[in-house]
Amino acid sequence: MPDLEIPRLLYALARAGPEGIEAPSDPASLVEIDLCLGWKFPVETRGGRLFLARNSDTLVPAWIEEEAPALGWERLSAAGYLEITSTNEEALRRARAGAPAGTLVHAETQSAGRGRKGRRWHSPTGDGLYFTLLVRPRQPVLRWPILTHVASLALAQALEEVARLESFPRPLEIDLKWPNDVLLSGRKTAGILLETASAGGGARAAAVGVGVNVGSRAVREDLRDSATSVSLEAGSAAPRRLLLVRFLYHFQLGYDLFERGEHAGILEEWKKRSSMCEGATVWVDDGRGARQVVTCGLSPAGALVVRGPDGSRETLVAGDVSLRRG
Repeated sequence: MPDLEIPRLLYALARAGPEGIEAPSDPASLVEIDLCLGWKFPVETRGGRLFLARNSDTLVPAWIEEEAPALGWERLSAAGYLEITSTNEEALRRARAGAPAGTLVHAETQSAGRGRKGRRWHSPTGDGLYFTLLVRPRQPVLRWPILTHVASLALAQALEEVARLESFPRPLEIDLKWPNDVLLSGRKTAGILLETASAGGGARAAAVGVGVNVGSRAVREDLRDSATSVSLEAGSAAPRRLLLVRFLYHFQLGYDLFERGEHAGILEEWKKRSSMCEGATVWVDDGRGARQVVTCGLSPAGALVVRGPDGSRETLVAGDVSLRRG
């Protein structure tokens, strides 16, 4: 199925604000209105005019660009989709075509969203945040994996901020899990996927993909022992656009530190929010079989340092970490 972009009508309605626009009657516009309503966008008709009700949940590129500060790049440029194969895939395509840093691709749902190792990311319509931010780092490519830590740390900070702003009935118990997960109450709620676009033999851009279970329907019943969502943990609806905008703010602050080479400070802040990063007995599987180790912190490049039963240390650049075997 081809990717389906957000109807152009939504852009016009977002720009018009509370005054709305004259309700169109041409066939193409009527099709777009039906599409907007079918995808649950808050489009209303009153007195012969068409309006888009503004809230803090609806994902409209114009509103995201207006609300998200541009600190780490000249401007944020958002591209919205109703359905897309993968936001990372589209961001990488745009990167190869010369898209600037600050390009954001977001979607209501993904038909082939993916996580690490090609694993499928469940992307139910309207119940999650699925987006990819394109950056063009000046730091050496060997340090780019730290961007995963920048992103997960920014998401933790955004969740803390949204919880305060929305006065959630229940506090969020946020934990960062190496290498790329954000947990709530010990269950996976979000994941980060960092991929690079190459040109002329070298990496030129990084696509920072983020998937967040936000709404109560974002997690299948059969996965709720190991996964959860922001709304399920908060005991209240969580506004997606507000969470995205605050993530973009905190990510840009972290990205500025990254570009200035302050990697140790980033990793130190990340470790403060991770219960398993240091001194925890865990099971790891990096492709050589599952084994039990004790975590000893992070390397300067963000890899996980562990100690085996014989006391020897090793550095893991990739792999799965769990408190339980399996």
